[in-house]
Amino acid sequence: MLLLHSLLWPSPPLTASAGYPFSTIGLLLHCSSGDICRQNKDCDYYFSIDADVVLTNPQTLKLLIEQNRKIIAPLVTRHGKLWSNFWGALSADGYYARSEDYVDIVQGNRVGVWNVPYVANIYLIKGQILRSEMKERNYFARDRLDPDMAFCRNAREMGVFMYITNRHEFGRLLSTANYNISHYNNDLWQIFENPVEWKEIYISPNYSKIFTENIVEQPCPDVFWFPIFSETACDELVEEMEHYGEWSGGRHHDSRISGGYENVPTDDIHMKQIGLENEWLHFIREFIAPVTLKVFAGYYTKGHALLNFVVKYTTDRQRSLRPHHDASTFTINIALNKIGDFQICTRDPQKWHLNP
Repeated sequence: MLLLHSLLWPSPPLTASAGYPFSTIGLLLHCSSGDICRQNKDCDYYFSIDADVVLTNPQTLKLLIEQNRKIIAPLVTRHGKLWSNFWGALSADGYYARSEDYVDIVQGNRVGVWNVPYVANIYLIKGQILRSEMKERNYFARDRLDPDMAFCRNAREMGVFMYITNRHEFGRLLSTANYNISHYNNDLWQIFENPVEWKEIYISPNYSKIFTENIVEQPCPDVFWFPIFSETACDELVEEMEHYGEWSGGRHHDSRISGGYENVPTDDIHMKQIGLENEWLHFIREFIAPVTLKVFAGYYTKGHALLNFVVKYTTDRQRSLRPHHDASTFTINIALNKIGDFQICTRDPQKWHLNP
């Protein structure tokens, strides 16, 4: 049996390890799905995983099964925070209480397998337990409790111990409480809430080589080429702008800017118009500023920019841009098309030509 539910963010695939074929594991959604494993004597394990879990360890199932516990969960936390998928203690009314060893377990200062009163988001249950101690169908329901609270309370009262293991690195928890679904590509806005996942998806895998290898090109004085975006980032940013669709038309009159007049107009859409301005400025501070410090030795930027936009070049609307001087300390140009899709020719008094 193998039932998968979709993850909010892409993650490495979860695969069965040698000696533990998928035919013996029920990888299921909770609530009523536990009944499928309970009713099938060939179901050895019930594995529950929520949409806000990103597993990065392909050996997760093998490692959990090897612990031979009735209920066990791998430790997953939110990046840079103490938020995790377990509680170390309970308050008098049965809710969260901070145990004295909680922080040490989350931060990996104490490593082992720990008996805890509450687990959530991701856990493994032996199928035999579902057919014996936890054979009641409503173990995910109790009074007005949420399913996770009901499950843990029922397990505690039935004397079924729950464990958390931090003996290995398993993955992360996504922050989904403030996830906005009003955009065309919603993940573009996750640079604050889920910075690790955002970087993995949208930043070029060669970005780190800028600082460790000699990959930055200098085709002419004070012009530097380096990898920054992944193809996914380029594609999704173009899709977002096309979905918004309100291109400026390349006119000199522009009510979006101070003074209402653009000396060198382009057919563009501002980041402010799609609500991406704050995220874009953070991207500049996190990923562009370190590069400027490397290529312009001694120069540090605070990442403050007044105009951030995407330009659309087409043969029928805007096919070129005349030479001009930007009123800025430096300019960032990111090609969102693939190499070969277009040609850029930039000229200065010394007739430099740039043809990506």
